[in-house]
Parts: sequence; structure tokens; C-alpha cells
Amino acid sequence: MKFSPKEITKYTLVLIITAAIFWYLFRQIQLQDFKSALVEFNFWWIGLSMILSVFSHFLRAWRWKLLLSGSGYSASLSNSYFAVMIGYLANSLFPRLGEVTRCGVLNRSDHVPVSHSLGTVVTERVIDLFILLLITAVTFFLQFNLLESYFNEGLTSLKTQLLENWWILLILLVLGVLGLYLLFYSAIGKKIQFIGKIKNFIRGLWAGMISLKNVKNQFGFWVSTLGIWFLYFLMLYVITFGSPLTENLGILAGLSILVMGSFGMATPIPNGVGAFHTLVAGVLVLYGINQQDGIIFATIMHTSQFITVLVIGSLSLILVNLKHKRNKTVGNPN
Repeated sequence: MKFSPKEITKYTLVLIITAAIFWYLFRQIQLQDFKSALVEFNFWWIGLSMILSVFSHFLRAWRWKLLLSGSGYSASLSNSYFAVMIGYLANSLFPRLGEVTRCGVLNRSDHVPVSHSLGTVVTERVIDLFILLLITAVTFFLQFNLLESYFNEGLTSLKTQLLENWWILLILLVLGVLGLYLLFYSAIGKKIQFIGKIKNFIRGLWAGMISLKNVKNQFGFWVSTLGIWFLYFLMLYVITFGSPLTENLGILAGLSILVMGSFGMATPIPNGVGAFHTLVAGVLVLYGINQQDGIIFATIMHTSQFITVLVIGSLSLILVNLKHKRNKTVGNPN
């Protein structure tokens, strides 16, 4: 995949901002603190969390396959799974690249037009956002007093930090404005040249978004959707049993971690680095865990999932390429 100078500049700015957030977050944490936490951690729970994440990705691939069938295209479950994992791998490097990447992989393996598959990805994102907001509302309702104080204290702390570190805000503001300029700027001539392609692309997106009503296996689609989020909760919750600091947090704390962690992963930062750690550590403070221990715990949690994506995503990339070469050798275009 080739990148234009504009895209390279945009991703470079994102990586600089991510590095700045990461440095600011971990500047006061010593390596010895991580070593001590790892010595006390029960890695069996980390392994179980990783296994649960693999199953959640499998359900996501199956749901995507069902959604694609609603737009008139078929894809094998294995290719859908490989595409999903390769997409996650791409998102670990550059934010939002994974959605396009997994659609490109499926186009190569099953000849599904990128515009159609990308439309189904948009549909997935809308549905998942709705589920996340619903879980957030339930979690907030069940722990209203606890979370209300968290948000109030968080806003006060944010205001204080911004006033004390105004130069960081200024740098982020300048980089943000520059990034938006580079993202949206293009010559008028190029806009006119690509009007036809843009129209076709939008038609493909719309076809993918309305494909939900055409899904024949509606039961399977919604069961897989609920299953994905249930497994998300479990893979974040079971890992709390691995540390003496978090083993007694409870289910409501697990819901809070799910909500904050999901919003952290949704930020336009590679793999949610920094944002995930900040939000998860912040909510753990409510349950009596100091921020430093919360950041270390969030790092262990986040790293375990990153390793899963790195290993399975890399294997998926290798298998897809081997399968493509094999098909070319035997003369099978599929």
C-alpha cells in the first residue's frame, strides 16, 4: 500500500501526538514498578483473556460475513477472520487504517468490492456504538454516585492540568489544525476529476449500510453482536483476577473498565495507546486503586491484547498471502 505525502504527514503527526501522550502518562513510573507488578500477576488469567479475545474476533468475522451476504456478496468465514485480524494489525500502526485494510484483503481473497464491504464496516461501527452507549447508560445508572464524582473530579483535574501545562495544549492545537488542513485540502481540479469515483464510492457505502435489513440470519447477526460485547466484557474482567490489587473489584467495576477502555480504543490514536491507559486508570481510582498502579494494570491489560493481535494478525497475513499464491499457481482466481 502506497501513501501520499499528505497521508504520511498526517500519520506522522498522529504518532508524535501519541508519543507525547505516552511520555506524559508514564514519566513518573519506574521500570521496577512494572517488574514488581508482573511478579505478582497470575499469567493464567492473562492467557484466558487472550483466548476470549480470539473468540470475540471470530464472532466479529462471522457477523461481518452475515452482513456481507445481505448486500449480495459472499465470503468464506476463514477469509473474513483473516481480514478482520489483519485490519486490527493495521490499526495498531495507524488509526482507522484497519477498516480499509480488511476490506482490501477481502477484495483480494473473495472479490468483494471495497465500497460495499466498507459500507458494512460502517454499519458495524454504528451498531457497536449504539451497544456501547447502552452499556454506558446502564453502568452509569447502576453506579451513579460513584461515576458522577469521577466525572466531576476528572473535569476539575483536566482544567488544572491544562492551566499548568498550557504549552502542551498549544502544541496539540497547532498539530491538530495542521493535520485537519492536510487531511481536507486538495486542489479543485482533483476534486472535479474524482467526482465520478466519489459518487460510486458513496453508492457502495449506502448499499453496505442498508444491507442489515437484507440479512437472512437476523438471529445469528444479533446473537453474534451481543456475544462480541459479552466476550469483550469477559476478556477485560477476568484479567482483574490476576492481580492482588484488582481481584476483588466486582462485576460493576468490570463494566466500568469495559466502557472506559472502549472509549479509549475508539480514539483516533494507534491502538488507543495512552487514551486506553488514562481512562482505565482513571476509573480504577474510584475503586481504591492509586493512579500509578492503575496505569500499570491498564498497560498489562492493553499489552496482552496487543500481543494477541500481533501474533494472530501476523499469522493471518502470512496465511492469506500463501493462499493467494497457491490459488495463482493452480490458476484459480478465487
